[in-house]
Amino acid sequence: MVRKAMDLLHIQYPVIQAGMAGGITTPKLVAEVSNAGGLGTIGAGYMSASALKNDIQEVKKLTKKPFAVNLFALNLESFSTDSTPMQQFLNTYRAELDLKEGKEAVKVNDHLQEKLQVILEEGIKIVSTAFGALSASWMEKLKTANTQVIGMATNLQEARQLVETGYDIIVAQGMEAGGHRGTFDIEKYPEGCNIGLYTLVQELLEHLTIPIIAAGGIYTRQQLAGLLTLGASGVQIGTRFLLAREAGTNAAYRNALLHAGTADTVITKAFSGRPARAIRNRFITDMENCGVKTEPFPIQNELTKDIRAAAKEYALSDLQSLWAGQGVGCLHKVESAKAIVYDMVGKRR
Repeated sequence: MVRKAMDLLHIQYPVIQAGMAGGITTPKLVAEVSNAGGLGTIGAGYMSASALKNDIQEVKKLTKKPFAVNLFALNLESFSTDSTPMQQFLNTYRAELDLKEGKEAVKVNDHLQEKLQVILEEGIKIVSTAFGALSASWMEKLKTANTQVIGMATNLQEARQLVETGYDIIVAQGMEAGGHRGTFDIEKYPEGCNIGLYTLVQELLEHLTIPIIAAGGIYTRQQLAGLLTLGASGVQIGTRFLLAREAGTNAAYRNALLHAGTADTVITKAFSGRPARAIRNRFITDMENCGVKTEPFPIQNELTKDIRAAAKEYALSDLQSLWAGQGVGCLHKVESAKAIVYDMVGKRR
């Protein structure tokens, strides 16, 4: 199965760089991972179609190797006129940051259909999705274009749904994973479906016949070797690539990653309204104690966007979403994307 997955993706090594949204996956990072023999991925979750097109074309200038685009499979089109309590709470941070008070009405635009069209126009041959499965009509279009489709799953039911929809590879996301995991039904699993990686991988291997990629807290070649022995076809890595020189990780975020301990991450809805693993900071603790109900995703994400952007500009880690997996406490250096891929597979530079 390892060989099958690598053949489907046309990569040299069973290492996938996670499609981390929010400006982390710069064209340079994506291209360097692919050039090193892994699979680089553009995190297009919050991108506009035009921004995605630009990044795809930039990556193409930097590599001739395959790379992927990661999307949110669900419709993010949302509108709210009832966010006053949360906006009033968030205004305390806006006052600190010299930002305007938040508006009562909030709108989130969705670009999924437009981004999928860009993917087809640009001839992208690998697409990965989170938070659900693509529609049958879009899957048919991608398959007609000979595109390999990878889906994120946090339990067997989700994985089976992806297989039935026509996905080629499943990423098993354990509870150790940083940022947002791909749990489909947040009402059923308010904190995300929290199954440990090794248990999840074993269960999917027992019930499915397509390749399974492991994700969640992975940062060493020993983990990769163990998961391959278990039967996984490769690994997907996020947090370690946050510390790659080519990543778009800002300085305050990098510093927080370098100094975090293994027990410092928590699952929170504070920033986006959807459960995600992050390094605990002041914003998360304040949100837990404020008594104001968090708005649902993606409204909460839209509400906090200006605060997070300003915190990034002012190098304030306490007001940023410091997404990180449970392996963060063992990461203590900045290195190149190439060095990360080579270290994971035991290749000398």
